[in-house]
Amino acid sequence: MIRKPMSKVLSRRALWHLIGLFALIEVVFIADIFTSTLEKVLREGGSALDLGFLLILQTPQIVDFALPIVVLIALYFTVSAAREANELVAYAAAGVPWHQVPAFALRIGIAATLASILCAGFLTPISNYSTRMALHRMHANTVIAEITEAKPRSQLRMVRDRTIISTPPETPAAERGNLFVFDPGRGEGWRVSQADDWTVEGPDAEGVYSVRLTSFRDYIQFPSANQQHLPSLSDARLNVNTLSMDFRLEQVVDSVDRARRESEQPIIIISKSGSAAVVNADLGRVLGRAIICLFAALLAVAAAGWSGTRAGHLTALPLAVVSVLGADVLARAYLGDAWESGLGGFGLRAAFAAAMAFAVPGAIILWRREALIAPAAGQA
Repeated sequence: MIRKPMSKVLSRRALWHLIGLFALIEVVFIADIFTSTLEKVLREGGSALDLGFLLILQTPQIVDFALPIVVLIALYFTVSAAREANELVAYAAAGVPWHQVPAFALRIGIAATLASILCAGFLTPISNYSTRMALHRMHANTVIAEITEAKPRSQLRMVRDRTIISTPPETPAAERGNLFVFDPGRGEGWRVSQADDWTVEGPDAEGVYSVRLTSFRDYIQFPSANQQHLPSLSDARLNVNTLSMDFRLEQVVDSVDRARRESEQPIIIISKSGSAAVVNADLGRVLGRAIICLFAALLAVAAAGWSGTRAGHLTALPLAVVSVLGADVLARAYLGDAWESGLGGFGLRAAFAAAMAFAVPGAIILWRREALIAPAAGQA
Protein backbone atom coordinates (compact mmCIF):
# COMPACT_ATOMS: atom_id res chain seq x y z
CA MET A 1 0.00 0.00 0.00
CA ILE A 2 1.47 3.37 -1.07
CA ARG A 3 1.20 6.08 1.55
CA LYS A 4 -0.14 9.48 0.60
CA PRO A 5 2.42 12.32 0.33
CA MET A 6 1.36 14.03 3.55
CA SER A 7 1.60 10.75 5.44
CA LYS A 8 5.18 10.33 4.26
CA VAL A 9 6.30 13.65 5.67
CA LEU A 10 4.27 13.39 8.89
CA SER A 11 4.52 9.71 9.86
CA ARG A 12 8.14 9.61 10.98
CA ARG A 13 7.88 12.79 13.03
CA ALA A 14 4.62 11.65 14.63
CA LEU A 15 6.07 8.24 15.49
CA TRP A 16 9.10 9.69 17.27
CA HIS A 17 7.00 12.23 19.13
CA LEU A 18 4.56 9.53 20.26
CA ILE A 19 7.34 7.20 21.42
CA GLY A 20 9.17 9.98 23.24
CA LEU A 21 6.10 11.29 25.04
CA PHE A 22 4.88 7.84 26.05
CA ALA A 23 8.34 6.97 27.38
CA LEU A 24 8.48 10.22 29.37
CA ILE A 25 5.04 9.75 30.90
CA GLU A 26 5.71 6.09 31.70
CA VAL A 27 8.92 7.03 33.51
CA VAL A 28 7.14 9.77 35.50
CA PHE A 29 4.26 7.53 36.56
CA ILE A 30 6.49 4.54 37.32
CA ALA A 31 8.66 6.79 39.50
CA ASP A 32 5.52 8.00 41.28
CA ILE A 33 4.21 4.51 42.11
CA PHE A 34 7.64 2.90 42.61
CA THR A 35 7.82 3.54 46.35
CA SER A 36 4.32 2.26 47.15
CA THR A 37 4.82 -0.82 44.95
CA LEU A 38 8.20 -1.51 46.55
CA GLU A 39 6.61 -1.36 50.01
CA LYS A 40 4.02 -3.96 48.95
CA VAL A 41 6.70 -6.27 47.55
CA LEU A 42 8.89 -5.97 50.66
CA ARG A 43 5.89 -6.52 52.95
CA GLU A 44 4.96 -9.70 51.09
CA GLY A 45 8.56 -10.91 50.82
CA GLY A 46 8.83 -10.56 47.04
CA SER A 47 11.96 -10.20 44.90
CA ALA A 48 13.20 -7.66 42.37
CA LEU A 49 11.56 -9.71 39.62
CA ASP A 50 8.23 -9.46 41.44
CA LEU A 51 8.67 -5.69 41.68
CA GLY A 52 9.38 -5.42 37.95
CA PHE A 53 6.39 -7.63 37.14
CA LEU A 54 4.02 -5.48 39.21
CA LEU A 55 5.32 -2.29 37.60
CA ILE A 56 4.83 -3.75 34.12
CA LEU A 57 1.25 -4.63 35.04
CA GLN A 58 0.58 -0.91 35.59
CA THR A 59 1.51 -0.06 31.96
CA PRO A 60 -1.95 -0.49 30.33
CA GLN A 61 -3.59 1.82 32.86
CA ILE A 62 -0.90 4.47 32.36
CA VAL A 63 -1.12 4.22 28.56
CA ASP A 64 -4.89 4.68 28.59
CA PHE A 65 -4.67 7.65 30.96
CA ALA A 66 -2.00 9.38 28.83
CA LEU A 67 -3.32 8.59 25.34
CA PRO A 68 -5.41 11.74 24.64
CA ILE A 69 -2.74 14.19 25.83
CA VAL A 70 0.08 12.29 24.10
CA VAL A 71 -1.83 12.23 20.79
CA LEU A 72 -2.62 15.94 21.08
CA ILE A 73 0.94 17.09 21.84
CA ALA A 74 2.62 14.70 19.39
CA LEU A 75 0.43 15.69 16.44
CA TYR A 76 0.60 19.38 17.33
CA PHE A 77 4.39 19.42 17.18
CA THR A 78 4.44 17.13 14.14
CA VAL A 79 2.22 19.40 12.04
CA SER A 80 3.85 22.59 13.33
CA ALA A 81 7.38 21.33 12.60
CA ALA A 82 6.48 20.19 9.07
CA ARG A 83 4.82 23.53 8.38
CA GLU A 84 7.73 25.63 9.67
CA ALA A 85 10.16 23.53 7.62
CA ASN A 86 8.14 24.49 4.47
CA GLU A 87 7.52 20.81 3.73
CA LEU A 88 3.75 21.25 3.64
CA VAL A 89 4.09 24.25 1.33
CA ALA A 90 6.16 22.18 -1.08
CA TYR A 91 3.55 19.45 -1.20
CA ALA A 92 0.75 21.98 -1.57
CA ALA A 93 2.58 23.59 -4.51
CA ALA A 94 2.76 20.12 -6.09
CA GLY A 95 -1.02 19.86 -5.93
CA VAL A 96 -1.41 17.79 -2.77
CA PRO A 97 -4.70 18.86 -1.08
CA TRP A 98 -4.54 20.35 2.41
CA HIS A 99 -7.13 17.97 3.83
CA GLN A 100 -4.57 15.17 3.84
CA VAL A 101 -3.20 16.73 7.04
CA PRO A 102 -6.39 16.29 9.11
CA ALA A 103 -6.96 12.94 7.37
CA PHE A 104 -3.58 11.76 8.66
CA ALA A 105 -4.46 13.00 12.16
CA LEU A 106 -7.79 11.21 11.95
CA ARG A 107 -6.06 7.90 11.23
CA ILE A 108 -3.83 8.42 14.27
CA GLY A 109 -6.94 9.26 16.31
CA ILE A 110 -8.72 6.08 15.22
CA ALA A 111 -5.68 3.98 16.13
CA ALA A 112 -5.52 5.72 19.53
CA THR A 113 -9.24 5.08 20.04
CA LEU A 114 -8.82 1.36 19.45
CA ALA A 115 -5.76 1.32 21.71
CA SER A 116 -7.72 3.09 24.45
CA ILE A 117 -10.56 0.55 24.28
CA LEU A 118 -8.06 -2.31 24.31
CA CYS A 119 -6.17 -0.95 27.33
CA ALA A 120 -9.08 0.25 29.46
CA GLY A 121 -11.59 -2.41 28.46
CA PHE A 122 -9.42 -5.51 28.41
CA LEU A 123 -5.75 -5.14 29.41
CA THR A 124 -6.32 -3.05 32.55
CA PRO A 125 -8.89 -5.50 34.06
CA ILE A 126 -6.49 -8.36 33.31
CA SER A 127 -3.60 -6.49 34.96
CA ASN A 128 -5.76 -5.68 38.02
CA TYR A 129 -6.57 -9.35 38.47
CA SER A 130 -2.98 -10.43 37.85
CA THR A 131 -1.72 -7.90 40.40
CA ARG A 132 -4.03 -9.24 43.12
CA MET A 133 -3.04 -12.84 42.36
CA ALA A 134 0.66 -11.95 42.30
CA LEU A 135 0.48 -10.28 45.73
CA HIS A 136 -1.28 -13.30 47.21
CA ARG A 137 1.25 -15.66 45.63
CA MET A 138 4.14 -13.65 47.11
CA HIS A 139 2.46 -13.70 50.53
CA ALA A 140 1.89 -17.47 50.39
CA ASN A 141 5.46 -18.16 49.26
CA THR A 142 6.84 -15.99 52.06
CA VAL A 143 4.77 -17.68 54.76
CA ILE A 144 5.61 -21.20 53.63
CA ALA A 145 9.30 -20.31 53.26
CA GLU A 146 9.39 -19.00 56.82
CA ILE A 147 7.88 -22.27 58.01
CA THR A 148 9.85 -24.75 55.93
CA GLU A 149 13.29 -23.13 55.56
CA ALA A 150 15.63 -23.48 58.51
CA LYS A 151 17.32 -20.09 58.81
CA PRO A 152 18.68 -18.26 61.86
CA ARG A 153 16.18 -15.42 62.01
CA SER A 154 13.92 -13.73 64.51
CA GLN A 155 10.50 -12.94 63.10
CA LEU A 156 7.00 -12.06 64.18
CA ARG A 157 4.03 -12.76 61.94
CA MET A 158 0.26 -12.60 62.21
CA VAL A 159 -1.57 -15.59 60.70
CA ARG A 160 -5.34 -15.74 61.12
CA ASP A 161 -5.27 -13.57 64.28
CA ARG A 162 -2.50 -15.72 65.78
CA THR A 163 0.82 -14.13 66.68
CA ILE A 164 3.73 -16.38 65.67
CA ILE A 165 7.30 -15.69 66.80
CA SER A 166 10.29 -17.77 65.67
CA THR A 167 13.80 -17.31 67.09
CA PRO A 168 17.25 -18.47 65.91
CA PRO A 169 18.60 -21.82 67.16
CA GLU A 170 20.44 -21.63 70.48
CA THR A 171 22.75 -24.61 69.83
CA PRO A 172 24.54 -25.83 66.67
CA ALA A 173 22.69 -29.14 66.86
CA ALA A 174 19.26 -27.53 66.71
CA GLU A 175 17.76 -26.99 63.30
CA ARG A 176 15.60 -24.13 64.50
CA GLY A 177 15.13 -22.12 67.64
CA ASN A 178 12.02 -21.61 69.71
CA LEU A 179 8.56 -21.25 68.24
CA PHE A 180 5.90 -19.28 70.12
CA VAL A 181 2.26 -19.14 69.04
CA PHE A 182 -0.26 -16.91 70.81
CA ASP A 183 -3.95 -17.44 70.05
CA PRO A 184 -6.23 -14.78 71.63
CA GLY A 185 -9.21 -17.09 71.38
CA ARG A 186 -12.82 -16.13 70.73
CA GLY A 187 -13.95 -14.80 74.07
CA GLU A 188 -13.09 -18.05 75.90
CA GLY A 189 -9.58 -17.33 77.10
CA TRP A 190 -6.29 -17.55 75.26
CA ARG A 191 -3.72 -20.18 74.32
CA VAL A 192 0.10 -20.06 74.20
CA SER A 193 2.16 -22.83 72.58
CA GLN A 194 5.94 -23.22 72.64
CA ALA A 195 8.42 -25.65 71.07
CA ASP A 196 12.18 -25.60 71.78
CA ASP A 197 13.07 -27.08 68.38
CA TRP A 198 10.95 -27.97 65.38
CA THR A 199 11.28 -29.40 61.90
CA VAL A 200 9.03 -29.42 58.85
CA GLU A 201 8.67 -32.25 56.35
CA GLY A 202 6.81 -32.11 53.06
CA PRO A 203 4.78 -31.30 51.17
CA ASP A 204 3.64 -34.73 50.11
CA ALA A 205 1.72 -35.58 46.95
CA GLU A 206 -1.45 -34.09 48.45
CA GLY A 207 0.24 -30.85 49.53
CA VAL A 208 0.35 -31.76 53.23
CA TYR A 209 3.20 -30.60 55.48
CA SER A 210 4.19 -32.43 58.68
CA VAL A 211 5.55 -30.39 61.62
CA ARG A 212 7.53 -32.16 64.37
CA LEU A 213 7.63 -30.11 67.57
CA THR A 214 10.32 -31.04 70.14
CA SER A 215 9.82 -30.28 73.86
CA PHE A 216 6.36 -28.96 73.14
CA ARG A 217 4.41 -27.08 75.85
CA ASP A 218 0.88 -25.76 75.60
CA TYR A 219 -0.72 -23.28 78.04
CA ILE A 220 -4.43 -22.48 77.98
CA GLN A 221 -6.13 -19.78 80.03
CA PHE A 222 -9.91 -20.00 80.28
CA PRO A 223 -12.64 -18.44 82.47
CA SER A 224 -13.20 -20.09 85.81
CA ALA A 225 -16.46 -21.97 86.29
CA ASN A 226 -17.22 -20.11 89.52
CA GLN A 227 -16.01 -16.64 88.48
CA GLN A 228 -16.63 -16.02 84.80
CA HIS A 229 -14.87 -12.66 84.87
CA LEU A 230 -11.62 -14.01 86.39
CA PRO A 231 -9.12 -16.19 84.46
CA SER A 232 -7.71 -19.45 85.74
CA LEU A 233 -4.65 -21.52 84.73
CA SER A 234 -5.64 -24.71 86.51
CA ASP A 235 -5.34 -27.94 84.47
CA ALA A 236 -4.20 -26.00 81.45
CA ARG A 237 -0.65 -27.25 80.77
CA LEU A 238 0.39 -29.87 78.23
CA ASN A 239 4.05 -30.95 78.14
CA VAL A 240 5.32 -33.64 75.75
CA ASN A 241 8.73 -34.50 74.36
CA THR A 242 7.71 -34.78 70.73
CA LEU A 243 4.52 -33.83 68.96
CA SER A 244 3.74 -34.18 65.26
CA MET A 245 0.95 -32.47 63.42
CA ASP A 246 -0.05 -32.02 59.78
CA PHE A 247 -1.30 -28.93 58.01
CA ARG A 248 -2.05 -27.63 54.54
CA LEU A 249 -0.97 -24.32 53.08
CA GLU A 250 -4.50 -22.91 53.16
CA GLN A 251 -4.56 -23.46 56.92
CA VAL A 252 -1.86 -20.85 57.49
CA VAL A 253 -2.49 -18.60 54.49
CA ASP A 254 -5.87 -17.01 53.94
CA SER A 255 -7.47 -18.24 50.76
CA VAL A 256 -7.83 -15.81 47.89
CA ASP A 257 -11.07 -15.14 46.05
CA ARG A 258 -10.27 -16.14 42.47
CA ALA A 259 -13.54 -14.79 41.13
CA ARG A 260 -13.00 -11.60 39.15
CA ARG A 261 -14.18 -8.42 40.81
CA GLU A 262 -15.96 -5.70 38.84
CA SER A 263 -12.76 -3.79 38.12
CA GLU A 264 -11.12 -7.03 36.95
CA GLN A 265 -13.70 -7.95 34.33
CA PRO A 266 -13.39 -6.97 30.65
CA ILE A 267 -16.10 -4.63 29.43
CA ILE A 268 -17.38 -7.13 26.87
CA ILE A 269 -17.23 -10.92 26.78
CA ILE A 270 -17.86 -12.73 23.50
CA SER A 271 -19.20 -16.26 23.93
CA LYS A 272 -18.35 -19.24 21.76
CA SER A 273 -21.61 -18.78 19.87
CA GLY A 274 -20.52 -15.28 18.87
CA SER A 275 -22.91 -13.32 21.08
CA ALA A 276 -21.49 -10.40 23.07
CA ALA A 277 -22.43 -9.48 26.62
CA VAL A 278 -21.50 -6.35 28.56
CA VAL A 279 -20.20 -7.42 31.98
CA ASN A 280 -18.50 -4.22 33.15
CA ALA A 281 -20.50 -1.13 34.08
CA ASP A 282 -17.59 1.09 32.99
CA LEU A 283 -18.39 0.63 29.29
CA GLY A 284 -19.57 4.23 28.99
CA ARG A 285 -16.47 5.66 30.65
CA VAL A 286 -14.19 3.51 28.51
CA LEU A 287 -15.94 4.63 25.32
CA GLY A 288 -15.91 8.25 26.50
CA ARG A 289 -12.12 8.22 26.91
CA ALA A 290 -11.77 6.53 23.50
CA ILE A 291 -13.85 9.22 21.77
CA ILE A 292 -11.65 11.91 23.33
CA CYS A 293 -8.65 10.35 21.55
CA LEU A 294 -10.35 11.24 18.24
CA PHE A 295 -11.14 14.70 19.55
CA ALA A 296 -7.52 15.20 20.63
CA ALA A 297 -6.13 14.18 17.23
CA LEU A 298 -8.31 16.64 15.29
CA LEU A 299 -7.89 19.38 17.90
CA ALA A 300 -4.09 19.07 17.50
CA VAL A 301 -4.42 20.01 13.82
CA ALA A 302 -6.75 22.89 14.68
CA ALA A 303 -4.34 24.17 17.32
CA ALA A 304 -1.40 23.88 14.92
CA GLY A 305 -3.31 25.96 12.36
CA TRP A 306 -4.04 28.67 14.92
CA SER A 307 -0.55 28.66 16.45
CA GLY A 308 0.85 30.58 13.47
CA THR A 309 -0.87 33.77 14.62
CA ARG A 310 0.48 36.11 17.27
CA ALA A 311 -2.33 35.31 19.68
CA GLY A 312 -2.13 31.59 19.05
CA HIS A 313 1.64 31.25 19.28
CA LEU A 314 1.56 31.09 23.09
CA THR A 315 -2.03 30.06 23.75
CA ALA A 316 -2.90 27.43 21.14
CA LEU A 317 -1.33 24.40 22.84
CA PRO A 318 -2.27 25.29 26.46
CA LEU A 319 -5.89 25.91 25.46
CA ALA A 320 -5.93 22.66 23.51
CA VAL A 321 -4.61 20.71 26.52
CA VAL A 322 -7.22 22.27 28.82
CA SER A 323 -9.93 21.52 26.25
CA VAL A 324 -8.92 17.85 26.01
CA LEU A 325 -8.82 17.42 29.80
CA GLY A 326 -12.19 19.13 30.20
CA ALA A 327 -13.75 17.16 27.35
CA ASP A 328 -12.42 13.92 28.87
CA VAL A 329 -14.22 14.64 32.16
CA LEU A 330 -17.43 15.64 30.38
CA ALA A 331 -17.47 12.66 28.01
CA ARG A 332 -16.84 10.11 30.74
CA ALA A 333 -19.53 11.68 32.94
CA TYR A 334 -21.98 11.95 30.02
CA LEU A 335 -21.54 8.31 28.96
CA GLY A 336 -20.75 6.88 32.41
CA ASP A 337 -24.27 5.74 33.30
CA ALA A 338 -25.70 5.78 29.77
CA TRP A 339 -25.72 1.98 29.55
CA GLU A 340 -28.41 1.83 32.22
CA SER A 341 -30.82 3.56 29.80
CA GLY A 342 -30.57 0.65 27.37
CA LEU A 343 -28.76 0.00 24.13
CA GLY A 344 -30.78 2.56 22.19
CA GLY A 345 -30.21 5.41 24.63
CA PHE A 346 -26.55 4.52 24.98
CA GLY A 347 -26.10 4.49 21.20
CA LEU A 348 -27.68 7.94 20.83
CA ARG A 349 -25.47 9.41 23.53
CA ALA A 350 -22.34 7.83 22.08
CA ALA A 351 -23.22 9.07 18.57
CA PHE A 352 -23.79 12.62 19.87
CA ALA A 353 -20.46 12.59 21.75
CA ALA A 354 -18.63 11.35 18.64
CA ALA A 355 -20.32 13.99 16.47
CA MET A 356 -19.23 16.76 18.82
CA ALA A 357 -15.69 15.36 18.86
CA PHE A 358 -15.64 15.76 15.06
CA ALA A 359 -17.62 18.98 14.71
CA VAL A 360 -15.80 21.31 17.14
CA PRO A 361 -12.21 20.81 15.94
CA GLY A 362 -13.44 20.25 12.37
CA ALA A 363 -14.97 23.74 12.27
CA ILE A 364 -11.69 25.28 13.45
CA ILE A 365 -9.72 23.30 10.86
CA LEU A 366 -11.98 24.54 8.05
CA TRP A 367 -11.61 28.10 9.31
CA ARG A 368 -7.80 27.89 9.51
CA ARG A 369 -7.17 25.46 6.63
CA GLU A 370 -4.76 27.78 4.79
CA ALA A 371 -2.80 28.37 7.99
CA LEU A 372 -2.05 24.64 8.17
CA ILE A 373 0.22 25.02 5.16
CA ALA A 374 1.71 28.54 5.39
CA PRO A 375 4.60 29.04 7.89
CA ALA A 376 3.98 31.33 10.83
CA ALA A 377 6.11 34.09 9.27
CA GLY A 378 3.62 34.36 6.44
CA GLN A 379 0.50 34.57 8.64
CA ALA A 380 -1.19 37.61 10.05
